[in-house]
Amino acid sequence: MPFQCIHTMNSLRHFPLGEPFPVSPHAVISSLPTMEDVRGYEEHDPRVMDALKSGYPRFVVHAFVQKLIEFYQQREGLVGHAAVLVDGRRAADDLLAELGGQVSKWQVEEGIYLVCCDVSAEDLAKRLRKYVQHLGCGIYSRQAEDLLIKHGLLARAFEEAHVAGNVLADVERVLADQIGCRAADVLLASSGMNAFYAGFRAVQEFQRTRGRRAWLQLGWLYLDSGCVLQEFLGDGETLDYSYDVLDVDAIIAKIRSYGESLAAVVVECPTNPLIRVCEVHRIAEAVREQGGVMVIDPTIASVLNVDVLPCADLLVTSLTKYASIEGDIMIGALAVNPDSPYYADLIGRTSRYHVPPYVRDLQRLAHELQDAPAVVAQMNTNAARLCTFLTGHPAVKQVYCAGCSDHVEEVSKGDVSVGSVISIELSGDMEKFYDTIRVIKGPSFGVRFTLLCPFMYLAHYDLVTTAPGRAFLASVGLDPELIRISIGAEDYASIEAVFAEALDFCLL
Repeated sequence: MPFQCIHTMNSLRHFPLGEPFPVSPHAVISSLPTMEDVRGYEEHDPRVMDALKSGYPRFVVHAFVQKLIEFYQQREGLVGHAAVLVDGRRAADDLLAELGGQVSKWQVEEGIYLVCCDVSAEDLAKRLRKYVQHLGCGIYSRQAEDLLIKHGLLARAFEEAHVAGNVLADVERVLADQIGCRAADVLLASSGMNAFYAGFRAVQEFQRTRGRRAWLQLGWLYLDSGCVLQEFLGDGETLDYSYDVLDVDAIIAKIRSYGESLAAVVVECPTNPLIRVCEVHRIAEAVREQGGVMVIDPTIASVLNVDVLPCADLLVTSLTKYASIEGDIMIGALAVNPDSPYYADLIGRTSRYHVPPYVRDLQRLAHELQDAPAVVAQMNTNAARLCTFLTGHPAVKQVYCAGCSDHVEEVSKGDVSVGSVISIELSGDMEKFYDTIRVIKGPSFGVRFTLLCPFMYLAHYDLVTTAPGRAFLASVGLDPELIRISIGAEDYASIEAVFAEALDFCLL
């Protein structure tokens, strides 16, 4: 079946449980159409899990990957073990170092390792899967597809390469132009999470040589980014938090309080899920004065929309959003600011920990990047219009968007509308709204079709389902029922009609 571009498909409709979008085995989004399905997904209800043949690849083991794992287990006599596939010896060794002697690795292809533990060690098996999720070092569907074909387990690839030539150099050049640096300063990674992990390890390794061990997180980081900071800091290293990114005076005072122990400050700009823009220039100046490294993740708006490299020593981002406008590629990038005083210390270290993207994912990205700027511009325009509509609707209690944030002019490349993501709190019934709205529902954002998710349920189910967890969320200004929306490039009137229908219904 040939690839069908998303703009030829009906994206404003109800999607059955488990239906991928786009219609491709490489789609990173599968439908969770009701809150009952969301809860079932988080609780591993067989009804839901059996319906998901694919999903966001770091969370759901793709059918191709699972088939490949089973093949290698049979071949190597490892049936009955819990196993993951890892790309690269460094990543496999990192897993073994973190999990100890009960985990073993088996090289099953050049550069690819099966990492196993006894299936009866349930906690260890869970940690193994979680670490692969955090490191972003697993293999993904296109690479698994090619290996299945190689071993005669699949007839042919679903799609052909669209771009020939040196696609790595081409993609690096395009991204460098967007980020504002040289192609030599950009490093492509197999996922945004792997870019974050590689950047974290590079900074950690460098700052340890200087005796700097204090890390500071600003705002609410994406789940796995926060987990990397929590899980991989070593003895004597500390992690502190400043959740209110708008209280810059307090943030700067805290940064200065660390003195010569400050290792790094990590922030998303804009933040996820409240889409806030902090005074990133003031913060960066304070970090530089203290000798710390400033790490910025602009994924929520993307490097196509914001210019944050001048404030960063290290930029990390997911390209699964906005660059992969079709929603069918796992890929990420990091960039080292050539004007950073730590450039020489960071540029070489980052490459030691990253997993390079698979060539077919690069080819697909090069193809989609040709249309991305124009499509993203339309997404931005639609988001600005929908923000105005949502602000005036009685079912909506609060709207969060980058264009509504103070200081947005500090980072915006163009007009005030920065990115396609909006978060809302509802006055009406969230579950009725979620179950009713006619769009695809699941994680991810920044694609040419409109989608949404109950962000806290998918990212922090442990918090939204307990009274102490909900109290903690309230203390940091997060509504457990928050809905995060990614607005697509469909006809705007059609988008607004779909939201009006669901919002009106949730007030009944």
